[in-house]
Amino acid sequence: MRYFVPMFCCLLLWLGATAQNNVIPQLHAALHTAGDSVTYVNTLNKLGMILYESNVDSTFYYARIARAVADRLNYNCGKAGALNNLGIVYEMKGDQQLAQRYYNDAYRLYRQAGDSANMVQVTMNIGLVYSDGGEHAKAVAFLRRAMSMGRHLRRDSIMSLVLANYMSIYTDSIPRDSLFPYLNQAKAIATRYKDQRVLVFLDQVAGLFYLRTGQQEKGIALLQAGVNKALSMNLYYLSLDVILQLGDLFSVSDTAKATGYYHQALDIAQAKGYHLYAELAAQRLYNFYSSVQSADVHQYAALLLQLYQEDAMFRTKSGVDYIDYALQEDALAAYQNTSHYRMRLILILSALVIVMAILIFFILRLYKLKQQHNNTLEALNESEKVRNEQLQANHAFNNRLISLLAHDFRQPLNMVKGLAQLLLNYNDLSPQEMRTLVRSMEETSDVTLDIFENILQWIRRQLSGFTYQPEILNLHELVHEAMQPFKTLSEQFGITIINEVSPSLNIKADRELVQFIHRNFIHNAIKFSPEQSTIRIQASNNNGEVIVQVADEGNGIPPEKLQGLFDFKAELRYNNGKEKGAGVALMICKDFTEKMRGRIWAENGNPKGAVFCYALVA
Repeated sequence: MRYFVPMFCCLLLWLGATAQNNVIPQLHAALHTAGDSVTYVNTLNKLGMILYESNVDSTFYYARIARAVADRLNYNCGKAGALNNLGIVYEMKGDQQLAQRYYNDAYRLYRQAGDSANMVQVTMNIGLVYSDGGEHAKAVAFLRRAMSMGRHLRRDSIMSLVLANYMSIYTDSIPRDSLFPYLNQAKAIATRYKDQRVLVFLDQVAGLFYLRTGQQEKGIALLQAGVNKALSMNLYYLSLDVILQLGDLFSVSDTAKATGYYHQALDIAQAKGYHLYAELAAQRLYNFYSSVQSADVHQYAALLLQLYQEDAMFRTKSGVDYIDYALQEDALAAYQNTSHYRMRLILILSALVIVMAILIFFILRLYKLKQQHNNTLEALNESEKVRNEQLQANHAFNNRLISLLAHDFRQPLNMVKGLAQLLLNYNDLSPQEMRTLVRSMEETSDVTLDIFENILQWIRRQLSGFTYQPEILNLHELVHEAMQPFKTLSEQFGITIINEVSPSLNIKADRELVQFIHRNFIHNAIKFSPEQSTIRIQASNNNGEVIVQVADEGNGIPPEKLQGLFDFKAELRYNNGKEKGAGVALMICKDFTEKMRGRIWAENGNPKGAVFCYALVA
């Protein structure tokens, strides 16, 4: 941290270093005689600024008081000065992140107040924090922005400090022929405003310039003179960087002198509470005594450990302090916004109350006139609604009943008809073939009667009001039973139906509804399967849901028909009678699946065929 940080409070204030010791008692006395709170806040901020060189903890003390009073007064300029002082404190303590936060808050308040001079100096401070953190590109950008903003100030005293900080940190990046013109410009401004502290700082910068240009003796002499002058003026913080740098310069040629500088820096930093510099000096001493294998290395190792622990505690405490400050800021802003709009809201609400009272009066009169009329209309509408719902339910039931009867009886009756036609030619049949045909007709008739009985039971339940009462059913047995009516048909076309459902898998469903779905899926698969193909019926339990799949090896379903396959309202065009019959039955399957609180869908197989699926709770 090779810089010296100033503080401004509303008006740009520079105090001559030679008068500093006289000013402090005057400011202490002014605290007791301040005629108003704004003056009191300004005096606290001035004290905090002057005292940071001698005791940074005093700056912290006065800055917290100033911020608390300024918050109560909603005095943004005073609050900005206190935040700037807190940024200085945390920068000296080594907490760069928190220092950056306070500087940013101060800049925001200065910008709201239109205080350009203080915006320049806070911009400079932000750049210097970036420099300490090693983010040199950002640091240079902020310092140059500060220089650009400062050129337009009527009172440009801040520019000497901006230039000095830029030259001290980025000496190596400035062209040699520009070093002394920059330095002379800064000295001219500082001399014009009689700022002795900045002049001392510039002497140190000049020493760095001489070192860079190879004038070692002249540079060291100037740095030593600058340190002595700064210490005589109680500018301890300003001297620490140079003292450490002098130690580094002698670390090879004169180790005794180097350690002397390091000890001097450590003593000043510990006495004045400059925690970061205490760590830097202790680290250098630890490195030196470690390299020479001196027993003193243990002393500085313990000191470094203590400093790191104190640093961790301070960072934790300071972070909590900033969070508390941020919460208070949010609460204050919320309260101010609430107060600001409260009066407007009261006036608006008052007007609204009057208007609403008038409207309510007329509305009540209209309401009384229309109430009876509305009640009558509501009764008629409700009656009509019930009738329409009943008609729609009856109509839907009739359609589904017709489709159900047509779907489940057509195939068995066609089979009986085909067998009867074969019996007409009984002379061509052997006794064994006759017995086989009769047995097939008997089995088909039994299956048809069973289906008829089941449908009659389903119709009775529908007419009496359907109530879904699921039971635990063995899925393998259900599928086996549903396959029987299609045994002859499948054998006729050489189609193999394989029941791959696990015998131990159960499903929770209505028996007749789910069997209708099974029969429909199997029948559709046979209708659209090529000869000598296979139909596979599979099922799995997936997270408490049983999924049943019937897969064929046909041509699959055209993509444009897949989405509306189960939809009553979909406008589907059928290529033939097979598709139309299957479509109506599939719509009934969807209705049955929804009654059982399940879902149904279809998809094309991979690489061919169609797969019809439904899912119910296990």
